[in-house]
Order: sequence, then C-alpha cells, then structure tokens
Amino acid sequence: MKNVNFHNLIKLAQQETPPSVDVADGVLAALSDMAVHADPYRSYLWMSVASAAAAACILIAATLTQQSGDSVSEVMNYVSWVAQ
Repeated sequence: MKNVNFHNLIKLAQQETPPSVDVADGVLAALSDMAVHADPYRSYLWMSVASAAAAACILIAATLTQQSGDSVSEVMNYVSWVAQ
C-alpha cells in the first residue's frame, strides 16, 4: 500500500513546475565568499613542512654519525636491559 502512495507522490511532484526565482547570483556570491575563507588548514600545512624538515635533518645527522654496528641489535640490547 505504501508503494502505491509513493508512486502517486512521484507523479504529483513531476507535475509541479519550479518557481521562477533566479538564485544563481546569490549562490555564486556565497561560494566566492567561502573560497576566501576555505583554507583553515594552512597552519597545519606549515607545521607539517617544518616537522618533515626537522625529521629529515635528524635522519641525515643520524646516518652521517652512525658508527659501525647493527642498530637493531643496539635497540634490542637496550630493551632487554630495561626489561631486566
């Protein structure tokens, strides 16, 4: 019974005519205002760039000052020392 009512509503909606109101200018103005304020994540971008640069510097310094030895075994020795 609900399907029949729904189909009747569809037919009635298809017979209606849209109102003759032009809202394009208002919508475009609202969207252009939003485009100016649409970049709230710029500070996050700069913070991530600074973090990536700092991480790259630390990585370069670590590889240049790395002494002969296996870093995995050094970490395991440290973890086993902490676990005792």
